[in-house]
Amino acid sequence: MKLIIFGATGRTGIRLVEQALAVGHDVVAFIRNPAKLDLRHDRLRVVQGELTDAVAVEDVVRSADAVLATLTPQIVGGSKDLPVAAGTRNIVAAMRAHGVRRLVFSWGPSILIPRSPLMRALSRASYALLGLGPESTEVGEAIRGSDRDWTTVVVTMPHDKPGTGTVRVRTASGSGDRVRLRIARTDLARFMLAQADDLRYAQQELRISN
Repeated sequence: MKLIIFGATGRTGIRLVEQALAVGHDVVAFIRNPAKLDLRHDRLRVVQGELTDAVAVEDVVRSADAVLATLTPQIVGGSKDLPVAAGTRNIVAAMRAHGVRRLVFSWGPSILIPRSPLMRALSRASYALLGLGPESTEVGEAIRGSDRDWTTVVVTMPHDKPGTGTVRVRTASGSGDRVRLRIARTDLARFMLAQADDLRYAQQELRISN
């Protein structure tokens, strides 16, 4: 498969790139600063660009079999322009334009926004009272509102210790395993990669842990 990875220089993203290459995928890493990615491989292409550049995002998504993203904005403060939310909308639009269906997106727990208008309004109000940015709500709505085969993978406390090889999965409806707080980034990346060509969780929000 040809995978486009956004957030490839992050602590989860680099593991995702390494694992994808190790199992034979072709990888395009779309990143702001190529100097942050030391990895070199015959099947790795690095593209420099900004998430807010819709033309650049569309160009890189054009030939993808699947898109994987590990994007983390500032929860406190950050840009009022909401660059990750704008970038997520650009990714979804590019996928729709070029018929790319599979999106696997990992972020923190706040991406699981309530479905009802009342609870969404309360969520936004809570963010404002706590001095938190609204970007997670915007990202969640951009993904959920799309017609792509998306899966959001929500984690609470990822860490850099060795993985266990075991992942607990719980869906937004409450089915599945009893999920804990912590997960190794290695296991998070492995789980995301497995979803690239597996649609059992398409259009579902998942919480996962070790």
